[in-house]
Amino acid sequence: MTADANLVEIAPTTDPASFELRIFDPKKIRVFRHAGVPRLTLQNDRSWVKVGVARAFPLSDPDHYIGFLDANLRDAGLLHDPSLLDPESRKVVDEELEKRYFIPVVERVISVKEEFGTIYWVVETDRGEREIVARNLRDNLMELSSSRVILTDVDGNRFEFPDVNKLDGKSQAVIMRNL
Repeated sequence: MTADANLVEIAPTTDPASFELRIFDPKKIRVFRHAGVPRLTLQNDRSWVKVGVARAFPLSDPDHYIGFLDANLRDAGLLHDPSLLDPESRKVVDEELEKRYFIPVVERVISVKEEFGTIYWVVETDRGEREIVARNLRDNLMELSSSRVILTDVDGNRFEFPDVNKLDGKSQAVIMRNL
């Protein structure tokens, strides 16, 4: 038996040639809720009983190219301009996007304390006062620009610091030490 006899070829789970990107016509889709679950119906074609909504370009073009995912997180289709949807569909899409991309903006750091590699922040955000507990900042700080960062806490919540240069010295030192 040769060494090559032990090799197993793994076939891709999806044939790329069979993938079809469906572009939705905003006049032919309806997005609505049934029992609180977002659904999508494509006129005279099919319905998805549970869909996820996500931006294809959340930072560079958040108002266009909205993707819909089925219950198995596979692409159902893409919508170029959600502003062309009927009012009910637009409302549901906007609500789902708000849930997915909810990121409070830190306006002021009230206090910051480090203990055994865990950092405890008390901050004022655009959504009120919050306590943030973060571990391993090197893995949980995402630098968006030279002064803008996103911090992910121990529960997976994200918080945006729009300009770390405007923070107090102690807060700046904690962030800069970990970038």
